[in-house]
Amino acid sequence: MRPKPNLPYYLYRIANFCYRKQIPLLPFLIRQLMRVVFSAVIPYEVKMGKNIHFGYNGLGIIIHRNCVIGNNVHFYQQVTLGGGRGKGVPVIGNDVVIGAGAKVIGGVTIGDGAKIGANAVVIDNIPAHSTAVGIPARIVNQ
Repeated sequence: MRPKPNLPYYLYRIANFCYRKQIPLLPFLIRQLMRVVFSAVIPYEVKMGKNIHFGYNGLGIIIHRNCVIGNNVHFYQQVTLGGGRGKGVPVIGNDVVIGAGAKVIGGVTIGDGAKIGANAVVIDNIPAHSTAVGIPARIVNQ
């Protein structure tokens, strides 16, 4: 059973709603509040599914503004989802768990139900229902 979404997720939802309705300034202020209070960079432009949980209230999470995140994703602290130079941005499937300190870099696709281990550096696609660990991440269970 997955934990319920927490405050950074709800703040993101409010900022994203205001952004889509073209309400000026409020999304920016909410993003800055999350950055100061939670040390998290969660842009309001991100396409994020439902029931996202940020472990430890999103402490140190950094997400690229063009990332696509599915439903029921669990992020632990210090996770980075970033784009590489001209290589695109990560696409995260549904029911994914991303461990503490993991980095997902470039135009990578993480399949549904995948698990990324703590401190893994993902630079290649991860198939659905598999586990990836290490630097660079390699699949250990499929």
